[in-house]
Amino acid sequence: MTRKGLKNVSGKIQHYDAFISYRHAETDSQVAVALHRKLERFRLPKNLRKNYPKERWKINRVFRDQDELPLADNLSDPIEAAIRNSDFLIVICTPRLPESKWCAREIELFKSIHGQDHIMAILAEGEPEESFPEAICYRDIETTDENGQTVTVRESVEPLAADVRADSPRKRNKLCDDAVLRMVAPMYGLGYDDLKQRHREQKIRRIAAISAIAAGIFFVFGMVCMFLTMKINSQKTVIEQQHEELQTQYTKEQIKFAESMTVVSDTLMQEGRQKDAVYAVYNAMPHDLNEPDKPYVVSTQYALSKALGTYESNVFFPADIIPIPADEEADDFWGDPGEYRALEEYLPEQAVLCAEELPGFGILVVTSTCHLYVYEEESATLLDYTHTWFADEPDRYVMCAAYRDETLYLQFSDADYVAVYRWIDGSAYPKTGSITNEERMEATGKRVDDGQYLAVTGANHTVTIYRNGSDEPVKTLYDLTGSFSKLIRLAGTDRYLLRAAGGAKYSYLLNADMEILERIPYFHDYDPEKGTFILAVQNNSEKNYDLREVPVAEYDDLIRDAEECLNGYQPDAEVSERYKML
Repeated sequence: MTRKGLKNVSGKIQHYDAFISYRHAETDSQVAVALHRKLERFRLPKNLRKNYPKERWKINRVFRDQDELPLADNLSDPIEAAIRNSDFLIVICTPRLPESKWCAREIELFKSIHGQDHIMAILAEGEPEESFPEAICYRDIETTDENGQTVTVRESVEPLAADVRADSPRKRNKLCDDAVLRMVAPMYGLGYDDLKQRHREQKIRRIAAISAIAAGIFFVFGMVCMFLTMKINSQKTVIEQQHEELQTQYTKEQIKFAESMTVVSDTLMQEGRQKDAVYAVYNAMPHDLNEPDKPYVVSTQYALSKALGTYESNVFFPADIIPIPADEEADDFWGDPGEYRALEEYLPEQAVLCAEELPGFGILVVTSTCHLYVYEEESATLLDYTHTWFADEPDRYVMCAAYRDETLYLQFSDADYVAVYRWIDGSAYPKTGSITNEERMEATGKRVDDGQYLAVTGANHTVTIYRNGSDEPVKTLYDLTGSFSKLIRLAGTDRYLLRAAGGAKYSYLLNADMEILERIPYFHDYDPEKGTFILAVQNNSEKNYDLREVPVAEYDDLIRDAEECLNGYQPDAEVSERYKML
């Protein structure tokens, strides 16, 4: 607040609540300015105002010479007037202050007028013995000596002081908040601890009110309760209750956000944007279940395992997107169906877009409806290969396709990019044997029982799980196409495996609450001694299968794999906006 002089507009001498004395060095001035501003912004807590007239509910004016002095040749007169009309003296103490004769004169003058008890010190730098001026460390007491003479005795005193020493202006400014309370307490005849507690309670009420407004209509009832309770002086209980409600609502919003990210992740995967899909769901998950920073949502683990391609093998998996080739490059980029266009007569409402050799399998045929087929030339057999990632057929059709270097490139209708899919080879997993398709299809059935639970396959692709001896369902799982032959409890864990029979594309790993954790294609068996899944991976056109051993993915492993996948990754503006909006 800039001052024009010591007189107010009516010409009367201005009264000050406090006078700040300090050296005009950098640290001294910084503390003086911060203290000045904070003092004049101070407001007495509401629950103390009833004891004071309204004009004393705040610190009205504080004198600091840099702002207060008029342009005059002799500065002593206005400063003396300010000191005489100030209730308290605040001295900013640093090792430079004792060297100032001017500051010493200010202290001595104030002390002679108002006494020692109204002087307060702010230790801004150095140690007390080198920073406190002598004038604030003693007081003169008149007493009678042994001869009956009146003498003046100098008595050492410990000044009322606040410590704001710090290694940076930001920290020092923060400490000034507490210093203000120490300075203001004697101005109002209050104890520092009592004022600090009242000030803290007022701050808590303000934060609670702001939080309630931000929460809007969801917390109308909580706001009413808070204010009603505050009126009967029970604010602490209300604040704790409000905090719990906020935390509960925030947790619910985090869960909704996590669930929405599973949808976003699925959408990004359909667009061929694997890393974007991993990023979306990874950021909605707690990265350490022992010290979670977000609520755990089962569907996010499920979505992340799909986005990472956990357990996938011998499939094309969404991996990236690239720009659409320019017209002059398109002829060399896109594939050609060649003689395999003749296969269209066996594929109703599908156009063959490209045909390329898939090593170890035959000829890969890609159609406009996003179906993949393997054509075995020797037996002239067209094998349906839709058990790849493309099992859930997208709404859009494929306009162009190309296959090279174990990578598939697809341009969908209404898309302004090319989706890139990489080939996941099952040979990365140890081989434990092989079986025929007939052997794989042997285990079928609709009722499955592990001794504790019973799972029944129902209509509309549902599986309902019951606890044995009870008619009440524990869980109903949806969109599980096919039938299931076993409900297996994995040895040494609290997890279950709903094993697919011949007609189902996937088996599902469940937790103790029968919620889906993972989707496992080609599941054949579980080895309890090794804690591994045995996957049956197709190896030739006769539909024989290699048995491959795959470790069960733990939550921490999924998080680690996601971090490896995202190493060096930066989301583009579109993905960042999508994530922010949801």
